[in-house]
Amino acid sequence: MNILLSKNDLRLRKGQQGHAGILTVLILPALWMLFSMGTDGARGLQDKARLDDALEAAVLAVSAHNDDNIGTNGSQVNKDIVNAYVNAYVTDKESITGVKITKLDCDNIPDCVSGLSNGDSRFFQYEVTASTKHDSWFSSDENFGAQFDVSGSSISRKYQDNPVDVVFVSDFSGSMDDGWSGGSQDKYKDLRDVIAAVTVELQKFNDNVNLDDNTISFAGFNNYTKVTQHNCYLDQLVYKSKVVIKNFRPRTEIRVNFNSTVNNVFNEKSASNCRTSNIYPDAKFNDILPTTGFTAFNNTVKTFRPDGYTASHQGLIRGAQLAMKGDNPRRLIIILSDGADLGDNKIANKGTKSHKGISEKLYGQHGMCDKIRNDLNSQTTSGGDDVLSRIAVIGFDYDLDSNVGLKTCAGEDNVFKAQNKTEILAKILELISEEIGHLK
Repeated sequence: MNILLSKNDLRLRKGQQGHAGILTVLILPALWMLFSMGTDGARGLQDKARLDDALEAAVLAVSAHNDDNIGTNGSQVNKDIVNAYVNAYVTDKESITGVKITKLDCDNIPDCVSGLSNGDSRFFQYEVTASTKHDSWFSSDENFGAQFDVSGSSISRKYQDNPVDVVFVSDFSGSMDDGWSGGSQDKYKDLRDVIAAVTVELQKFNDNVNLDDNTISFAGFNNYTKVTQHNCYLDQLVYKSKVVIKNFRPRTEIRVNFNSTVNNVFNEKSASNCRTSNIYPDAKFNDILPTTGFTAFNNTVKTFRPDGYTASHQGLIRGAQLAMKGDNPRRLIIILSDGADLGDNKIANKGTKSHKGISEKLYGQHGMCDKIRNDLNSQTTSGGDDVLSRIAVIGFDYDLDSNVGLKTCAGEDNVFKAQNKTEILAKILELISEEIGHLK
């Protein structure tokens, strides 16, 4: 069948073809825009999901590592952790920007403060934020431009849920009787207040959590420690002696026996180690065995006064013995000092005699701190739990780098500087929370 088209029909058909062409020209850019938006948009959503996963893992790692997080945007150690996780999770980025780690203690978190009054556990909070920059696949798209940014954040909280035996190894040398810029009182008085504040928090935990109670004990030191059992200033070192003939006269040479001191670090010394010389009558302190009776503990500490020189090894050895008396799965020895070891040992007349030199040899060459940790960690509690111990140092009002011995003993990651009374308290509570905490 033949169909004849009139001239009008032909003109109509050509007109329709023109309309279709115009519509195509109009629609194609919109379709292209939708395609590019859908493609880059979907990619952006995937990158956002990957970044969120990375930051969720990173904030848990940062919380577990528990670096001091010094710096406006967080410590370099924490930034390195975050960057490592983002690099592993988000592989198509051009760069990582805006990394920030914020660490808040309980007193600065309204939820934590209000929760304490309701019987909830104390916690510390970490927040990690970061952004990644990406090249657009369709850089001509005005909606995305040549690049686009993806941002995310994540929060973790570290709660208390395991009991700890806290041992304060506290410097009670003469310099602790001086004032300082970090508080309004003499240093030893501010330290007493800090310890009392710690017991308040431990008591809240003991009252609110259905677990074994936290305990606290105390070992003060100057040249020696004072052990209540013997009511004397007790020398924790072991010595070796030999008689030599000089100028036809016998002379007894006495040296510190470093190996024997380390091997017997947990053996409590007998009354034969009591010292009546080179002691300071103005000093008043003694050790306090692990206890949950915090009121009596604080009343006793309030009577203590400092004097004498500084021999941190004396306090640490006694502190280790007190830690061994505990029965909680966490043992935390906190050394609190305002300066490096100072003065000389008056028993030894040969070999290393300075308190500083003795400490450095015990902590370094002879591995006393490793011995303390290893022996504590080999214990099990009466409930069958494995013990995990830690030695930490909080220095205040002096340059921590001057005390090489304690840095070797505790390890650089466990040495902290506090500028004032508030920082000392915050760091102690943080250490306790770390030992008895869980992440959420």
